[in-house]
Amino acid sequence: MDLDSGRHAGGLGITKSPDRAMFDVGSGVSANWLRVVIALVCGGILVDIARHGVGPLPFGFAVTLAVACVFIPASPAPLLLICVAAAALTATVDSPFAPGVLVLLPLVHLLHLSCAIAALLPRRARIALAALRGPLRRAAVTQAVVWLMVLVGALVPVGRTPMILELAGLLSIAGIAVVVIVLDRAR
Repeated sequence: MDLDSGRHAGGLGITKSPDRAMFDVGSGVSANWLRVVIALVCGGILVDIARHGVGPLPFGFAVTLAVACVFIPASPAPLLLICVAAAALTATVDSPFAPGVLVLLPLVHLLHLSCAIAALLPRRARIALAALRGPLRRAAVTQAVVWLMVLVGALVPVGRTPMILELAGLLSIAGIAVVVIVLDRAR
Protein backbone atom coordinates (compact mmCIF):
# COMPACT_ATOMS: atom_id res chain seq x y z
CA MET A 1 0.00 0.00 0.00
CA ASP A 2 2.69 2.42 -0.94
CA LEU A 3 0.86 5.47 -2.27
CA ASP A 4 4.02 7.44 -2.89
CA SER A 5 5.32 4.95 -5.44
CA GLY A 6 2.13 5.26 -7.52
CA ARG A 7 1.00 1.66 -7.04
CA HIS A 8 -2.65 0.88 -6.53
CA ALA A 9 -3.81 1.00 -2.93
CA GLY A 10 -5.61 -2.20 -2.06
CA GLY A 11 -7.04 -2.61 -5.55
CA LEU A 12 -9.00 0.63 -5.32
CA GLY A 13 -7.28 2.32 -8.23
CA ILE A 14 -6.25 5.26 -6.08
CA THR A 15 -2.89 6.70 -6.94
CA LYS A 16 -1.05 9.57 -5.42
CA SER A 17 0.74 12.06 -7.59
CA PRO A 18 1.81 15.49 -6.38
CA ASP A 19 0.45 17.36 -9.40
CA ARG A 20 -2.60 15.28 -10.38
CA ALA A 21 -5.99 14.64 -8.81
CA MET A 22 -6.69 11.32 -7.13
CA PHE A 23 -9.10 10.24 -9.86
CA ASP A 24 -8.76 11.41 -13.46
CA VAL A 25 -12.13 11.80 -15.21
CA GLY A 26 -10.60 13.20 -18.34
CA SER A 27 -12.66 15.90 -19.94
CA GLY A 28 -15.29 16.62 -17.36
CA VAL A 29 -16.79 19.82 -16.11
CA SER A 30 -15.94 21.49 -12.86
CA ALA A 31 -18.05 20.41 -9.91
CA ASN A 32 -18.42 24.10 -9.08
CA TRP A 33 -21.08 24.27 -11.80
CA LEU A 34 -23.31 22.29 -9.42
CA ARG A 35 -23.04 25.16 -6.97
CA VAL A 36 -24.09 27.56 -9.73
CA VAL A 37 -27.13 25.34 -10.36
CA ILE A 38 -27.85 25.33 -6.62
CA ALA A 39 -27.64 29.14 -6.54
CA LEU A 40 -30.02 29.47 -9.51
CA VAL A 41 -32.51 27.01 -8.01
CA CYS A 42 -32.36 28.78 -4.64
CA GLY A 43 -32.95 32.06 -6.45
CA GLY A 44 -36.02 30.58 -8.13
CA ILE A 45 -37.38 29.36 -4.82
CA LEU A 46 -36.78 32.77 -3.22
CA VAL A 47 -38.52 34.56 -6.10
CA ASP A 48 -41.44 32.14 -5.85
CA ILE A 49 -41.99 32.68 -2.13
CA ALA A 50 -41.39 36.45 -2.41
CA ARG A 51 -44.09 36.74 -5.08
CA HIS A 52 -46.63 35.29 -2.66
CA GLY A 53 -46.19 37.92 0.03
CA VAL A 54 -44.14 36.07 2.60
CA GLY A 55 -43.17 38.27 5.54
CA PRO A 56 -39.67 39.70 5.95
CA LEU A 57 -38.64 37.38 8.79
CA PRO A 58 -39.41 34.06 7.02
CA PHE A 59 -37.99 35.47 3.79
CA GLY A 60 -34.77 36.52 5.54
CA PHE A 61 -34.51 33.05 7.04
CA ALA A 62 -35.02 31.54 3.57
CA VAL A 63 -32.28 33.78 2.13
CA THR A 64 -29.89 32.65 4.88
CA LEU A 65 -30.73 29.02 4.15
CA ALA A 66 -30.24 29.57 0.41
CA VAL A 67 -26.76 30.97 0.99
CA ALA A 68 -25.97 28.00 3.22
CA CYS A 69 -27.21 25.63 0.48
CA VAL A 70 -24.70 27.08 -1.97
CA PHE A 71 -21.70 27.05 0.33
CA ILE A 72 -22.49 24.02 2.52
CA PRO A 73 -24.65 21.62 0.46
CA ALA A 74 -23.99 18.75 2.91
CA SER A 75 -25.77 20.62 5.71
CA PRO A 76 -29.44 20.45 6.70
CA ALA A 77 -29.95 23.80 4.91
CA PRO A 78 -31.48 22.30 1.72
CA LEU A 79 -34.07 20.37 3.73
CA LEU A 80 -34.86 23.41 5.87
CA LEU A 81 -35.21 25.64 2.78
CA ILE A 82 -37.61 23.14 1.24
CA CYS A 83 -39.66 23.07 4.47
CA VAL A 84 -39.65 26.86 4.81
CA ALA A 85 -40.76 27.31 1.19
CA ALA A 86 -43.52 24.73 1.57
CA ALA A 87 -44.73 26.25 4.84
CA ALA A 88 -44.60 29.78 3.41
CA LEU A 89 -46.68 28.84 0.39
CA THR A 90 -49.09 26.83 2.51
CA ALA A 91 -49.73 29.90 4.63
CA THR A 92 -50.10 32.34 1.73
CA VAL A 93 -51.69 30.38 -1.15
CA ASP A 94 -55.35 29.39 -1.23
CA SER A 95 -55.23 26.53 -3.75
CA PRO A 96 -52.83 23.56 -3.77
CA PHE A 97 -52.85 23.86 -7.58
CA ALA A 98 -51.75 27.50 -7.67
CA PRO A 99 -48.91 28.22 -10.10
CA GLY A 100 -46.54 29.10 -7.25
CA VAL A 101 -47.01 25.67 -5.71
CA LEU A 102 -46.63 23.88 -9.04
CA VAL A 103 -43.42 25.80 -9.82
CA LEU A 104 -42.04 24.80 -6.44
CA LEU A 105 -42.34 21.06 -7.19
CA PRO A 106 -39.47 20.75 -9.70
CA LEU A 107 -37.43 23.45 -7.95
CA VAL A 108 -37.26 21.66 -4.60
CA HIS A 109 -36.51 18.35 -6.30
CA LEU A 110 -33.67 19.93 -8.30
CA LEU A 111 -32.36 21.57 -5.11
CA HIS A 112 -32.37 18.23 -3.31
CA LEU A 113 -30.66 16.41 -6.19
CA SER A 114 -28.00 19.02 -6.89
CA CYS A 115 -27.14 19.49 -3.20
CA ALA A 116 -26.87 15.73 -2.73
CA ILE A 117 -24.44 15.40 -5.63
CA ALA A 118 -22.47 18.53 -4.65
CA ALA A 119 -22.16 17.24 -1.09
CA LEU A 120 -20.37 14.15 -2.32
CA LEU A 121 -17.86 15.92 -4.56
CA PRO A 122 -14.81 17.87 -3.44
CA ARG A 123 -14.69 21.52 -4.53
CA ARG A 124 -11.94 20.99 -7.10
CA ALA A 125 -13.44 17.82 -8.55
CA ARG A 126 -14.37 17.38 -12.16
CA ILE A 127 -17.42 15.37 -13.09
CA ALA A 128 -18.10 13.57 -16.33
CA LEU A 129 -21.50 14.54 -17.69
CA ALA A 130 -22.21 10.88 -18.40
CA ALA A 131 -22.09 10.29 -14.63
CA LEU A 132 -25.16 12.52 -14.24
CA ARG A 133 -27.24 10.51 -16.71
CA GLY A 134 -28.54 8.03 -14.10
CA PRO A 135 -29.52 10.59 -11.45
CA LEU A 136 -31.17 12.83 -14.05
CA ARG A 137 -33.11 9.89 -15.47
CA ARG A 138 -34.38 8.97 -11.98
CA ALA A 139 -35.25 12.61 -11.33
CA ALA A 140 -37.25 12.74 -14.56
CA VAL A 141 -39.18 9.60 -13.61
CA THR A 142 -39.86 11.02 -10.15
CA GLN A 143 -41.10 14.29 -11.65
CA ALA A 144 -43.36 12.39 -14.05
CA VAL A 145 -44.89 10.48 -11.13
CA VAL A 146 -45.32 13.71 -9.12
CA TRP A 147 -47.04 15.47 -12.02
CA LEU A 148 -49.26 12.41 -12.55
CA MET A 149 -50.26 12.61 -8.89
CA VAL A 150 -50.98 16.33 -9.30
CA LEU A 151 -53.18 15.52 -12.31
CA VAL A 152 -55.05 12.85 -10.37
CA GLY A 153 -55.48 15.26 -7.46
CA ALA A 154 -56.86 17.90 -9.80
CA LEU A 155 -59.36 15.47 -11.32
CA VAL A 156 -60.66 14.07 -8.04
CA PRO A 157 -64.06 15.55 -7.26
CA VAL A 158 -64.26 17.89 -4.28
CA GLY A 159 -67.62 16.65 -3.05
CA ARG A 160 -68.74 13.18 -2.07
CA THR A 161 -67.19 10.39 -4.12
CA PRO A 162 -69.63 8.00 -5.82
CA MET A 163 -69.60 4.52 -4.30
CA ILE A 164 -68.50 2.85 -7.55
CA LEU A 165 -65.33 4.99 -7.60
CA GLU A 166 -64.56 4.14 -3.97
CA LEU A 167 -64.97 0.43 -4.75
CA ALA A 168 -62.75 0.74 -7.83
CA GLY A 169 -60.10 2.50 -5.74
CA LEU A 170 -60.16 -0.18 -3.05
CA LEU A 171 -59.92 -2.97 -5.63
CA SER A 172 -57.03 -1.17 -7.34
CA ILE A 173 -55.13 -0.91 -4.06
CA ALA A 174 -55.77 -4.60 -3.37
CA GLY A 175 -54.54 -5.46 -6.87
CA ILE A 176 -51.36 -3.44 -6.41
CA ALA A 177 -50.75 -5.19 -3.08
CA VAL A 178 -51.11 -8.61 -4.74
CA VAL A 179 -48.70 -7.63 -7.54
CA VAL A 180 -46.13 -6.39 -5.01
CA ILE A 181 -46.38 -9.61 -2.99
CA VAL A 182 -46.03 -11.79 -6.10
CA LEU A 183 -43.05 -9.79 -7.39
CA ASP A 184 -41.41 -9.86 -3.97
CA ARG A 185 -41.72 -13.65 -3.73
CA ALA A 186 -40.31 -14.04 -7.24
CA ARG A 187 -36.98 -12.69 -5.99
